[in-house]
Amino acid sequence: MTVCLRNRRQLLGSSLGLTASMMFGLTSVARAVAAEAVTTKNLKQKIATAKTAQDHKAIAAYYQAEAAKAKAKVSEHREMAEAYKKAGYGTASKIPGQPGTIEHCNHLEKTYEALAESLAMMAKEHEAMAASAK
Repeated sequence: MTVCLRNRRQLLGSSLGLTASMMFGLTSVARAVAAEAVTTKNLKQKIATAKTAQDHKAIAAYYQAEAAKAKAKVSEHREMAEAYKKAGYGTASKIPGQPGTIEHCNHLEKTYEALAESLAMMAKEHEAMAASAK
């Protein structure tokens, strides 16, 4: 009888441990879903439901990453314009009234620079929202 009682206690103890592990696991999954990374696909939903500092920090991180991508495009187009200049290409437009390749690269450089600045401002706004969130 002592062995049977000991087995019941072990079984009960392992059942409680399993239940606690499952509850902790579900809580972790719920936190992971709540802290899901912000993507282009879920950005609107994340903005609409942002309430916590963590929510706004995640949105700010998204905007910072997008600003970094835009800055990379600035460098890319700046380097391409230089390559065209060194090679002696791109000074004349192939289509009348349209920019040549160097002008095209210069235009995209300015466009991506403005985009990067705008995205950085959005990141700062969400950082401020995170600071004032509960």
